[in-house]
Formats: sequence, C-alpha cells, structure tokens
Amino acid sequence: MTEEILDRLSTGLVHASVDGQTLWINRAAAVLFNAKPTELVGQPLLSYCQPLERLLAKALANTSTLTVTEAHILSDGPVLDLFVHVSKQVCWIEMHPVSERLRLRERTERAERQQAVSLLARSLAHELRNPLAGVRGAAQLIEHSNEPATAHRHAKMIQREVDRITALIENVAEDSPPCLQTLNLHQVLDDALELVQAESGGQLQINRQFDPSIPDQRADGVQLHQLFLNLLRNSVQAGASALRVSSRIEHESAWLESSASHAIRLDIDDNGDGVPTELMDRLFLPLVTGRDQGTGFGLAVVQQIARCHGGMVDYSDLEGGSRFTLRLPLAREHPQ
Repeated sequence: MTEEILDRLSTGLVHASVDGQTLWINRAAAVLFNAKPTELVGQPLLSYCQPLERLLAKALANTSTLTVTEAHILSDGPVLDLFVHVSKQVCWIEMHPVSERLRLRERTERAERQQAVSLLARSLAHELRNPLAGVRGAAQLIEHSNEPATAHRHAKMIQREVDRITALIENVAEDSPPCLQTLNLHQVLDDALELVQAESGGQLQINRQFDPSIPDQRADGVQLHQLFLNLLRNSVQAGASALRVSSRIEHESAWLESSASHAIRLDIDDNGDGVPTELMDRLFLPLVTGRDQGTGFGLAVVQQIARCHGGMVDYSDLEGGSRFTLRLPLAREHPQ
C-alpha cells in the first residue's frame, strides 16, 4: 500500500542499495529517464544515470543527507532539486522539479536590480563629467610645476585614474558591453592597491599572496580596475588598517552562472568593522549602505561589472573583519 501511494506522487523517488542498485523507483522518477519502473528495478544507477550514482557515493562517504539545488542529472532533462537520504543499508533519492514560475521570478528580479543600477549610473554620469574635467586640469598644473618627484608621480597617477573613471562612465552611460583586452589581473589589482595606499598616506598594510600560475585573461581593464578600487575603498572606509589580497584557481566551481568548470578566485580580506547583519542579504543592491555618508552605489557597480564578465562577487563575515570574493571564469589557454 505504501509503495502504491508513493507511486502516485509527482515527486520522483528512487530507493537504492548502498552499492548503487535500484531497489524500487516510482513512475515520476522513471519518466525522467524515459523508462518504465519495471525496466529500471534491479539495474545499477550507473547504467542509466551516472550523476545520481556519484551523488549517492558522495552522500555515503559523508554519511549524511545531501541536498543539491537546481541540478541537471540529464543533459536534456528538467532542472531538479535533489535530496539524498542515506542510512547504513539503503538510500532514498528525492527529485523535485524546480518551478519555472519561481525561476522566472528570480530572473525578473535580477533584471530589475540591474536596470536600477544602470539608471543610477546614468544619473551619476551626468553629474560627474564636469567635475572630472576640472580635476584633470588641476592634475596637469601639478605635473608642470616645480614640485618634488613624488608629487609629480602622484599627479600622473591622478590623470591616469581620471581617464579610467571617465571611460567607465562613458561605457555605463552608453550601456556598452565590456571592452575586452588581454591583461594580467594581478597588475590591474596592483594598480588599484597603489592608489588606495597613496590615499591612505602610506599607512595601509598590504599583504599580497598571488598565484603566479594564473594566466592572462580577456577582460575590460577599466571596469575591473573600478571593481577592485570600490572593494578596496570599501574596506578602508570600514576602518581597515590592513588588507590581505590573495588569488588562486578554484576547480569545479559551482558559483559561476556560466558553464565554466574552473574559476579565478580573488579574495580581499580586511580587519575593518564588517557589514551590519541586517544589510548582508541586500549588500549588493543599489542604495544599500551602512555609512551615514555612503551612497549605496559602489558595491552595486561591483556586482554589475563582475556579472558583465560572467562572474560574481560574494561577501563573508570574518572574525575581526570582512572578506569580499571575486570569481571570474578561467580561460585556460593564453588568450590571443
């Protein structure tokens, strides 16, 4: 009687042994594999669905319930939420189709957030063009004065940064795609670190731990520089006096929206005050800020730039500080 009831469910159920043999399967699950339940009972999971067999092995290795959200167990099949329940002798696998309505709502909300960021950026572009022109003119006067070499170097730096910010504003105002070029991500990050160090009067402690095996990538250098600059300034504005900046390759990354299996991971750790708990879920949305003088715009731009490059930025709370993590798809071969 119990199996008859379970067989009527829209939820797919598979009852398997610890060695991966199918002991029982209901009709909803069998339909996913274009088969009848009687054709699959007694068959190893490996013979008709290798991903399920791998999930079972992983759950058994950890002797715990395993949950996988929005998984593809068949290349041409539906998106599923999977729950693997294990015991010493048997295992149950639940397969719940992800509602297309929920997925559509998530996509709509994401589009609305991105549109809000775009509108804010266009407003800022109008307000900032004239002041930036004045800043550049002042920097040129400093360059041609009789100031010491340090002032000359900083003047050149100001000009370079103003040019980059102006190019970024033009790109956002015109809603342009990234201008891709072959670049060294560590060099782009170093340029941003040099500027923030100068802004702090040389008081900021910086610990670099870069992976030299990361190859050059195709990316928009102006946009990524702005991304790094926003994150670094965010740390300083949160009271950080020390930064640890590291990079590494993250294999089989599940964080990226694209199908890239490997990611470049860049972590910026600081010893600042962190993010208030009530803001963590909304941290990358426009107009969300924990500072009295904050605009709530910087981190929204950061996420927008990351997504334009197929990546994403995440935040995690550290004991005595914060961590912002940027993940970008890894281009394994040297870009041309």
